[in-house]
Amino acid sequence: MNDTAERLRTLWDELLGQPVGAEGLDFFSLGGQSLIATRLVGRIAEEFGVHLRLRDIFDHPTLASLGVLVAAARERTRETAARTADDAPAGGPVRLDHPPLCSYSAPLALLQERFWKVERALPEAAFFNQVMRVDLTGNLDPRLLMSALRGTVRRHDVLRATLDEGPDGPRQTVRTDFTVPVRQREYGDLDEAAREEVIRRAAKAEARLPFDLVREIPLRLRVLRFTATRSAVLVVTHHIAFDGWSRNQLVADVAAHYRARVEGTAAPEPLAFTYTDFAAWQVAHRAVGGTDASRAYWLDRLAAPYPDLRLPGALGGDDEYRSATQPVAVPAAALASVARLARKENTTDFTVLLAVFLLAMASRSGAPETMAAIQVANRRWPGTQKLVGLFANTLVLRTPVDPAAPFDAYLRTVRATLLEAFDHQDVPLEEVVDVLRERDGIDPADLLQVGFALQEAWVPETPVPGGSLRQASGLAVGDDQELDPTTFGLTMELRVDGPALSGYVTYKADRYPPEAIKELVAAFDGILRTVTEEPWTAVGSLVAGQAAL
Repeated sequence: MNDTAERLRTLWDELLGQPVGAEGLDFFSLGGQSLIATRLVGRIAEEFGVHLRLRDIFDHPTLASLGVLVAAARERTRETAARTADDAPAGGPVRLDHPPLCSYSAPLALLQERFWKVERALPEAAFFNQVMRVDLTGNLDPRLLMSALRGTVRRHDVLRATLDEGPDGPRQTVRTDFTVPVRQREYGDLDEAAREEVIRRAAKAEARLPFDLVREIPLRLRVLRFTATRSAVLVVTHHIAFDGWSRNQLVADVAAHYRARVEGTAAPEPLAFTYTDFAAWQVAHRAVGGTDASRAYWLDRLAAPYPDLRLPGALGGDDEYRSATQPVAVPAAALASVARLARKENTTDFTVLLAVFLLAMASRSGAPETMAAIQVANRRWPGTQKLVGLFANTLVLRTPVDPAAPFDAYLRTVRATLLEAFDHQDVPLEEVVDVLRERDGIDPADLLQVGFALQEAWVPETPVPGGSLRQASGLAVGDDQELDPTTFGLTMELRVDGPALSGYVTYKADRYPPEAIKELVAAFDGILRTVTEEPWTAVGSLVAGQAAL
């Protein structure tokens, strides 16, 4: 095995969490998914200095074939300084010089600009609040833990930034004199039910309390103490500075800083660059036309008209943000069948589940075209995977429904659509929507009718000296349909739950009655059972069979 293959094997071992054997083994058969593939692309860029597309991992899924691709890309880079991806960010973000003891200003990243516009229009709405629960167990030193948190906030400058309008547009000012607001209360040794109710009520209150981003940093804590060795911490963040990927990174960095303080060892190595460095580079990259190709792609791809994806029994209301949920689950046996089909088609579990969901929507709505929005991590640049910040973007996928095509052919169409979208993920959806609204007069609600997501499991427990930090896999905040206002008519979100998947369909309660969503879930279950057993089944048969529910 040559040097490139050996170093790739080390990356696979690390990311897949298991030793990789033969060079002919498939990345996806070893448990690789889209997010892990995203991490692999970033690590390859850091390790070898070459930029691959996500599709390269799909098209070269074995260690041997990927090694050949990386070796060839390294040679081209050395000879011509060319990048393997046409629209890859030239040069990439770099660390800027900032005065060590002074505050400094930076532009907003592209996605931050969009969130800021909404925040300024609806400052009291608290739409972008995120509440993460971390359970503390063991003999932890509260003083050192708070010091570790402050060290982490210093490391990730976006967490200590305030925002305001300047003469040339919005700016964020990174503070050296920041304070992390912390509210603490002792509750005593409650039983589990009472403890969970206290946490639920506190989480609901925090989710409803908006940030004043002009005066406050986008982070605050609420500490609920139950015993000397048991507490729950609600980490409340504003989405303008924090996305789903950031959760695990924040906990990991606090744990690393805490270990360093307890054991007297060195703090984590400095970051290659900070989030505000990335924001400055991204704004400059856009100014020189670096995102023009992706922008043109989406303006063409998302041109009107759009399919009508309303479900049977839809109600007349549509103006409120009141939402409701319907549970959905994929049992372990069904998920194993999904994995086998995905391996056979050289794709991921996510792609199979997305294809099934799209056909379930087609079966219930009768639309000749399927369309759904998905979330992507959008961290393909070297160094971004270690940052806390807002990178996640929304992509809208469109695929026609060919009744004569077998499901496995439809699955390959969805796979191709996904990979093409991944190649153009850098442009915020909101930027595209603004142009389409002005150019074509579209209603964004017609574009954002349906969403789908498959989330990774949280890192369940992070050991630290004397105890552990345990990130909750979810945070129950009640069923009164006020906390989760949805942009979409409905979304299906699944999460890894051991060997199975569990989740919810979240929907606008003034648009759909519960029965309509139950029928959609039943259609999803029925199509999933059929295609994992008989992937050659015609799409028309699948759609017609579930439409009769």
